Amino acid sequence: MGYIQNATTYIVETILIIAIYIVLLRFWMQWVRADFRNEFGQFIITVTNPVVIPLRKIIPSIGTIDTATLFLAYLLCFLNYVVIIAISGNLSSISTAIPVLLIISLGLLIQSTIYLFMAAIFVSIIASWVAPHSYHPILMVFRSISEPLLAPARKIIPPIGGLDLSPMIVFIFLNVSLMIIVQPLFGVR
Repeated sequence: MGYIQNATTYIVETILIIAIYIVLLRFWMQWVRADFRNEFGQFIITVTNPVVIPLRKIIPSIGTIDTATLFLAYLLCFLNYVVIIAISGNLSSISTAIPVLLIISLGLLIQSTIYLFMAAIFVSIIASWVAPHSYHPILMVFRSISEPLLAPARKIIPPIGGLDLSPMIVFIFLNVSLMIIVQPLFGVR
């Protein structure tokens, strides 16, 4: 019975994590004003619109922040933990664990955002080595997401002899952010 429970947990958690990343991609693509007119942008819009559009009627944007999309990502993080607890058979502990789950869900949301930034930077770096001037919808989205982080780092350390060290600085900053912000949130008891 444990094997089925583990497999079910794995499948459900994987689906929810993918959903979290898709919603976070929509949020950050809107934030950095990435091009939604390509196939990848249209995919993100098509997949998330059925939930985001009704949520916007309840949760209005605050300035340029699409709070409905951000709330959906947070809700998916919370749902991730609730489903894992439910699959494990501890339904009675959910009601007592809600305050802790709310905090841990915030940690997962921040962690997922940081991992999304890291992936965007990593893909941009690899693409700059393999095909420096190529246009691919996913690559353009990742470049759009990573550039607001890389530009300030380039001001601190400009490219040296054609070598851009800004990704290294941003990776260090993101890893320190994981240590300082996310790890304490996951350590909540």
